Amino acid sequence: MSTVNNFILAVCTTQKESVGGSGPIFYCPNDEELQKTALYLEKILDAMAHEIRPGTMILVKH
Repeated sequence: MSTVNNFILAVCTTQKESVGGSGPIFYCPNDEELQKTALYLEKILDAMAHEIRPGTMILVKH
């Protein structure tokens, strides 16, 4: 059985102009919603959330 590891599954951000691409991007109106969304996605995707800069987090499968 093969699995996907070390792969960006999604991006959560409060800054629409700072991210782009073809993967799932979740736009959040503020930092509180960013943290909640990232936490929910961590659990749903069995992934880890990492803040790459203020207002932007990536969800990675390790």
